[in-house]
Amino acid sequence: MTKTARLAGERPVLPDTAWRLTAAPLPHCESLRGNVETDVAVIGGGFMGMQAAITLREAGRHVIVIDAAEPGWGASGRNNGQVIPGFKWDPDELKSHLGEDTGERLAEFGGSAPDFVFDTIARHDIQCFPVRNGWIQPAYTATGVQRIQHRHAQWAARGAPVEMLETTTLPQVLGTSIFRAGWIDRRGGSINPLAYARGLAGVALKLGAQVHVYTPALGMKREGSTWSIECPGGKTVRARQVIVATAAYADDLVPGLRRSMVPVRTAQVATAPLPPKMLDTILPGRQCASDTRRLLTSFRISPDDRLVMGGSGATATLDHSSIVPRLHAAAAEMFGHLGPLEWDFAWSGYFAVTKDHIPHIHETADGVICALGCNGRGIAISSAIGSLLAQRLLGREANEMPLRPTPMKSFAFHAFRHLGVAVATRYHGMRDRIDARSR
Repeated sequence: MTKTARLAGERPVLPDTAWRLTAAPLPHCESLRGNVETDVAVIGGGFMGMQAAITLREAGRHVIVIDAAEPGWGASGRNNGQVIPGFKWDPDELKSHLGEDTGERLAEFGGSAPDFVFDTIARHDIQCFPVRNGWIQPAYTATGVQRIQHRHAQWAARGAPVEMLETTTLPQVLGTSIFRAGWIDRRGGSINPLAYARGLAGVALKLGAQVHVYTPALGMKREGSTWSIECPGGKTVRARQVIVATAAYADDLVPGLRRSMVPVRTAQVATAPLPPKMLDTILPGRQCASDTRRLLTSFRISPDDRLVMGGSGATATLDHSSIVPRLHAAAAEMFGHLGPLEWDFAWSGYFAVTKDHIPHIHETADGVICALGCNGRGIAISSAIGSLLAQRLLGREANEMPLRPTPMKSFAFHAFRHLGVAVATRYHGMRDRIDARSR
């Protein structure tokens, strides 16, 4: 099977994103050159895979990471760079869905995930421009206002550093007057995600892990007490345990994994560096923000003073041409009063969506564990899950894990996922327009 077949149809070439301008180069890594053996093989070098490798190396395990492209090539290096606490579901919804104890433990895990990220950055001095001034969720409609009031109340009841923002000062906080209300969660923040991914790779290398780039896993089979992972050129990686951390770019390496989620593609756009007036007006406190619309829009200021907008639609194909104009229009609606915006970059990538919008860990065979489905909260959640996967292989009991292994379930009619994403996008857009008319 070819490299591109293992990358959801994409070429293994790093996209041209704004993050490349301020990210340090990837530390030197080579493709796999021969047959190797290890304690644990990690397939996928994004946030999850690298955090797993770091945790395993700190525990003394020998680790080899293989990536079909390079660390930061996939969703880890293409997102908006927002480190957001929690999941798509609020704590009370998690409790209702999963039960009192399990739901509360998972809510606590998600809420503390940004701590894990920023602590990792500080501990290893990762140069990724961390800013932890909070994450703001502004509401555009009456429905959205109710949603953030409930969300704020749930986190406030759990002692989180959150507050509702004053409506009268919200335009000064955001730089726009289109929103009706907003709340801030001070656990959140932002980073350069590509720099963070590369920084994690550097940490793993310094700790003694082997990291092999442009080395896709073509197949995997059990041979005695070890797993043999087939790579191009007849080379193999033999390991007693395997972590599969390919997320939205999952294939059939692990039977059923690809069909347990839907890869959804969203886009990011970035302006030229903004003039001083805009920089002083748009998010002057350098928080990051994501609104409450079903087809949400995220916005922040980059380390090199660009406005970076993300979201505003989705597709199940490689083409993001329909999303980019919506992002440009959203930016004009928010900040057009400050003058015209000059756009330098547009890029997109897949993230994994699960049926219940909760991440899942699966133990698919003896010594094989995988996880996916951060559903757009990937920086904080996938980082924390990476360490959790490693802890499981190191002997942590399943009933002690905040996110426990579950059986894998396939999406019904997965072959029609492209149509499903298109229909869902149109439906959510219609609902957003209806809500907007009730403002």
